[in-house]
Amino acid sequence: MNNKSIKKLTAFSLTWPIFVEMLTHILMGNVDTFMLSHVSDNAVAAVGVTRQLLDFSIILFNLLGLGVGVIIAQFVGAKNFNDASKIAASALTLNFVFGIVISVLFVLNRDLFLSFYHLTPELSELAQMYLLIVGGTLFLEAVMLTIGPVIRSHGFTMDTMYIGIGMNVVNVIGNAVLIFGLFGFPELGVMGVAFSTAFSRILGFIFLLFLLYKRIQAPIALRDYIHIKWREIGMTLKIGIPSGLEWLSYHFSQMMVTKMVTLMGATALATHIYASNIVLFFMLFGMAIGEGTEILVAQLFGSRKIETAYKQLLLSLKWAFGITLGLILIVSLFREQVLMIFTNDLEIITVGSAVLLFCILLEPGRVFNHVIINSLRAAGDVKFPLVMAVISMWGLKIPLAYLFGIHLGYGVLGVWIAHACDEWVRGIVHYRRWTGRKWEKKLTNHIDSIQAS
Repeated sequence: MNNKSIKKLTAFSLTWPIFVEMLTHILMGNVDTFMLSHVSDNAVAAVGVTRQLLDFSIILFNLLGLGVGVIIAQFVGAKNFNDASKIAASALTLNFVFGIVISVLFVLNRDLFLSFYHLTPELSELAQMYLLIVGGTLFLEAVMLTIGPVIRSHGFTMDTMYIGIGMNVVNVIGNAVLIFGLFGFPELGVMGVAFSTAFSRILGFIFLLFLLYKRIQAPIALRDYIHIKWREIGMTLKIGIPSGLEWLSYHFSQMMVTKMVTLMGATALATHIYASNIVLFFMLFGMAIGEGTEILVAQLFGSRKIETAYKQLLLSLKWAFGITLGLILIVSLFREQVLMIFTNDLEIITVGSAVLLFCILLEPGRVFNHVIINSLRAAGDVKFPLVMAVISMWGLKIPLAYLFGIHLGYGVLGVWIAHACDEWVRGIVHYRRWTGRKWEKKLTNHIDSIQAS
């Protein structure tokens, strides 16, 4: 990527491919579930349980990947392309080794990991088969979760988008052939889904590796994979670990909230799940804008254009806020029709409609966190969002979810009111953190070290 192409990067050009890529990742899991539902409920249950284990490993791989994207974008902004490539090589080596370790653990101890769920013998057999095949290729996922941020940090977000779309196409075709036995192939059921997932992952890895060497400015030499740049890796982990822990805090707090909803009955749980799946698309939009803005802001920081980066975040936030609000208003107008896509239960539709209408208040608050936290990460200010996550999610959202949802009897809507309180409190505090610019002095020292590398 030459200097001219760097200057042409905009938040929009970075964001929309990231949104499509995120959407394809979600669709891959949904397509697997939908196609397996035509085989048996046991097949769906076995794969669903196993994916919970695999999703946790992906969080671990992202502890390095989240930081790599920020650090490399800063080096690219500083036009320090040689060190950017060397850091990428070091990160690839470490996540590759880490991925091999995790893959081996899953393959050799799959019965031990799955024993936590107390599965029936039939479900356990299916789950172990899936974990053996898909878990055995997890090391490729570890490498892909490192290559992806490197390519995106150089501004080529469309490349990873095309890879995501291609993997989905291969996965769907593979599922159709191996689940239903098309073209003379045997009907393999869960094993077919596992092979399809593994094969699409292998192809995705090959193409991403090719694009890595095509897109980076300075070529990676073989010795770069061996001589680890420990200082820069330490910088990436200082960003990646708090960011990963913040995400884990959100994940576990949502599990606690869902546990409360289960106490309200099956209808309440179904309503909560349907509403969450619908709202997920708005979350993806905010997350994509956050990631695209993060790349642009990190590059601007690297080139010492701090004031431009500061204003870019505010501009992205304004657009994200307005577009999200507009989209949720449209959905709220057709909320009953949207819910009828999933269910005909009148109680679910009634309560779910109230939840979607309430999202007019919730979703704009969530946008603040998706967009601002990513830019704080680009500035190296990662401990503050983590502290706020722990305080607000566990000190505010969980108690309020119990108070409104169970104690006062508002049910599912009460839980979502608690969620909105958490998002708005953190969003306002993060906004004040950005406008207060307490991150600027530390960032200046960090940029000095990058340009001196």
